[in-house]
Amino acid sequence: MKTCLAPIAAVVVLALAGCANQPIAPPTVVDAQLSAREVLPGDDVGLSFTLDVSEPSEVERVHLRGLPKNTILAGTRTEFDLPAAPSTSYASDLRIERPASDGQYNLELVIETADKTYVAPLGPLTIRDTPSRILHAQFVGGSHAAEDCLAQTKLLKLEYTVADDNGAADFVAPAVSALDKDAQDLVFFPHWEPVAWLGDAPGIGLNRPTKDTVEKELVSSDIRIHCSVPADHLYEFVINGQNVSSASGESKIIGSGPVRYYVE
Repeated sequence: MKTCLAPIAAVVVLALAGCANQPIAPPTVVDAQLSAREVLPGDDVGLSFTLDVSEPSEVERVHLRGLPKNTILAGTRTEFDLPAAPSTSYASDLRIERPASDGQYNLELVIETADKTYVAPLGPLTIRDTPSRILHAQFVGGSHAAEDCLAQTKLLKLEYTVADDNGAADFVAPAVSALDKDAQDLVFFPHWEPVAWLGDAPGIGLNRPTKDTVEKELVSSDIRIHCSVPADHLYEFVINGQNVSSASGESKIIGSGPVRYYVE
């Protein structure tokens, strides 16, 4: 694969203060290269470098630092084998496991010995934004018989599942909107409020995903409706939210398919 980063000079930045016992010469990282500067979550990026060290046995750990926490928790491999010779070449495909938060990350190679930690800059890697998706949305339950209502109101749960390869928490500010006046009149509580980013159209704020460590998250909010309403009537709603890109700062409106409730 062609490299997109210039080779790194054979200089390692000393990160910790010196101790009495240390290698004869500090480790050096030579010709460090990434095959790409931008990737999507789930992509592979080639990583190669040569580690020169005077005493290989003194190296206790070689690893990559700087990737987002959620991709590391998802299993992205950041550890490398210890050097077995004074000059050791490394070449591997680094898979950015999903979910991986979007943004630009300054990667570093870290070489640890018993006495010191050495850091070599590897350069920036941008993880691109992927749009959030609402996989499904529904009222639980999805209908009731008007003649069976014994109370003035009925408590429902409005559930939706959001998916995002950057992490489900990328989906923000969810709100449910009524597709017509009848649907709006069905809801007893919470109250409808103008939603600024929907042109002040009336909406009800919903609970949002909170986890960036999962690709999919099921979210539930309580909605109380009027129980005694005309029978044989279908009410339709839609859920909208925003996907905000950390890399660009741009936001996009993400919408669901119709969310239906039927009164028999």
